[in-house]
Amino acid sequence: MLHFRSLMNDYHLRDLSSKIKSVLYSKMKSGQYIASYAPYGYRKSDEDKHRLVIDEEATAIVRRMFDMRCSGITYGKIAATLTNDGILSPRWYWAVHYGNGSCKYAKLWMYTTVKNILCSEIYCGNLIQNKIGHRSYKDGTMVCKPETEWVRHEDAHEAIVSREVWNAV
Repeated sequence: MLHFRSLMNDYHLRDLSSKIKSVLYSKMKSGQYIASYAPYGYRKSDEDKHRLVIDEEATAIVRRMFDMRCSGITYGKIAATLTNDGILSPRWYWAVHYGNGSCKYAKLWMYTTVKNILCSEIYCGNLIQNKIGHRSYKDGTMVCKPETEWVRHEDAHEAIVSREVWNAV
């Protein structure tokens, strides 16, 4: 009887997992932002949590980063400049403005953080989702999906930088 119950529970979990994935995929296809946190420079709308709106304070920093990179400054020097100027890193910024006010991570800007921000198409208004997923509902290992499975929406929200500036960076 135990094996039969285990088999039924497994079937139920597989069915539930596929239904949840289906709902999330339909939200992605309709252009809704489904991630837990908004990217640096944006915040979730108060009216609709599946829509991104510009966060003016962080947007100024993002534009400054793009300007610095356009002028030829490396990722590491941009990170060092932001740290020296006392600008909060994205995790600390979120914790101070939208969280409980503290964060266990360092306040330093890192090379990879700057690179990820400058390479993300979200800052020119494009919303790309479904880039990573899990192997199965039993295995939490993340896998990168092929580009054919990505869900892309052009001009899904207000852009922080123009497409020309993003391409130049």
